[in-house]
Amino acid sequence: MIVMPQRIHTAHVYICRDELAKAGVHVQRQAGIHGDQELGAFSICLSKGYEDNVDNGNSIIYVGSGGQDDDGNQIRHQSFDHPPNKALFTSFETKRPVRVVRGVNENSFYSPKTGYRYDGLYVVDEAELKEGKKGFKMCTFKLRRIEEEGQKGVPTGRKLTTKKMAKMVKNARSG
Repeated sequence: MIVMPQRIHTAHVYICRDELAKAGVHVQRQAGIHGDQELGAFSICLSKGYEDNVDNGNSIIYVGSGGQDDDGNQIRHQSFDHPPNKALFTSFETKRPVRVVRGVNENSFYSPKTGYRYDGLYVVDEAELKEGKKGFKMCTFKLRRIEEEGQKGVPTGRKLTTKKMAKMVKNARSG
């Protein structure tokens, strides 16, 4: 189902996934990727689903979907044939922009403290199958924020402590 969002503003915070869906920003109530295999991804929601995600604000290393059990443990390889991953791969091929929404994630300096925040349009610059932290092949996408005139930077939802900065540096070097 394709839902065309009404006017959405960067940095707008939605209380819950239902509100996101009703606004047409990200209509999947659970899945992180919303899209179509032929048209590409319309939106992604970056939250605490996969430990291999790396959020650097204006750039994101985003892990595709699939291969997890009901408890969220990675138990299989991912594939670009899996429909949501195929949609994001199509966006890589076409360079069609993807809406990025961030949900609460205590491991991300850029996540909101509550709810889900729309953070603008990103383009998928890279797509590859890489070995993840658990040893499984993961569909990995590198997204870059499209800078638009008058657009503010990605808001931060956390205080930057020395410990947090060290973790961010470690993640950036490993990503």
